Amino acid sequence: MKKLVTLLFASLCLFLITACSSESSNKEDGGKNSGEITIMGWGGGEELQARKDATKVFKKMYPDVKVKEIWLPADSVDQKLDAALAAGNAADVIMMSPDWKGLRSKWLEDLTPYLEKDKIDVADFTPGADDGYVTPDGNREGMPTTQSTFLMAYNKSIFDKAGVPYPTEDWTWDDFADIAEKVSSGSGGDRTYGMVSHWVQNRFATYYYGGGPYNSDWTKQTIDDPKTIKSLELIEKLVSKKVLPDDAASNSIPTDAMFVSQKAAMYPLGLFEAGDIAKKVGKNFEWGVVLPPKDPNGKSVNIKFQTGFAMNKDSKNKELAWEYIKTISMDKEVNDIYAKVGIPALKESAETTFAEMKIPNTDIKQTDYMSGLEDAVQAPWGGALNKATDVFEQLMEEITTEKSSAKEAVEKYAPKIQKALDEVHQK
Repeated sequence: MKKLVTLLFASLCLFLITACSSESSNKEDGGKNSGEITIMGWGGGEELQARKDATKVFKKMYPDVKVKEIWLPADSVDQKLDAALAAGNAADVIMMSPDWKGLRSKWLEDLTPYLEKDKIDVADFTPGADDGYVTPDGNREGMPTTQSTFLMAYNKSIFDKAGVPYPTEDWTWDDFADIAEKVSSGSGGDRTYGMVSHWVQNRFATYYYGGGPYNSDWTKQTIDDPKTIKSLELIEKLVSKKVLPDDAASNSIPTDAMFVSQKAAMYPLGLFEAGDIAKKVGKNFEWGVVLPPKDPNGKSVNIKFQTGFAMNKDSKNKELAWEYIKTISMDKEVNDIYAKVGIPALKESAETTFAEMKIPNTDIKQTDYMSGLEDAVQAPWGGALNKATDVFEQLMEEITTEKSSAKEAVEKYAPKIQKALDEVHQK
């Protein structure tokens, strides 16, 4: 009988220890947080999967918090998000980017007190990751998750066949134009272009020779600056020589398929799409990457895209929303997940997990993308500048469809861009 009592007592202790251990491992927040929050964001492919996997980490840490996720295609999120914000039923946590340029500031909670309460040191972020999240008047609109730049991918087989040396880190845009023309060949349906017509091309287009789209506070367009016009004339020249595909050719085949099927020798490759492109290329041909060409000032022209998360000012669950935002931005496990599709916000992950990774199926180190951060500028169009962006896209279409020369297009559209910028500052 005594042995039976002892056995039962030991079993009870083991059960209690196991239960306590399980409770501890599943409730890292000590069970303090419970309730429901909604997350809204965008993405596709491996990038979207990383967002979902990051949420799984949060759910593991906060098992009593129910998380509803709304992920939309990037091209439809603006309309639906604005409608939800106007209706007062937007998500508690909203994916955002500093290139919104204050577009939705009135809807977003200032996160400064939350950082101060939790003693968050922004020095823990990867250099550049936190740029643009604090407005000029001191409000922190969001916390970073990733940033990304571009590299120029090139098909070694096409270069070898054309007898053209591979590009090097010191190449200029004049070098690019010369090389792109030399690796172009064929005609009609058999044409091999120097480079694809990537959607990011219009973001790069004003910077080739040290110009830009507008001044530092967006009060004055600089499209009509001679340095900017020279950049646009390069696009005009490349299209006229069929080094870049015209709109009809571009619309006949997806941009990535043009590079993958060896219809184009070069491709401006974002980190967010590098894994997908590498899988599609497989072992069909050898390829390499190099930083984009330099401007006359010796700076490699590059565009930086950033993503982060903000809190809806009208959220009824602000403490839970903050715990999600903080976890996604600062947790090592989450940042290691994001390292697959972008430069993670947490410096510790960038310097370890990210630094050890290569683009899948290649020997290309992901750290090459960090080299592009040094001279990269924030994506110039979109956000509060949406109207000016639409006008600029019309300008570029006139050039790429050869309806107007670069100078004619600038003369026609620069005043309209200035008017759109003026309207931003009059609001």
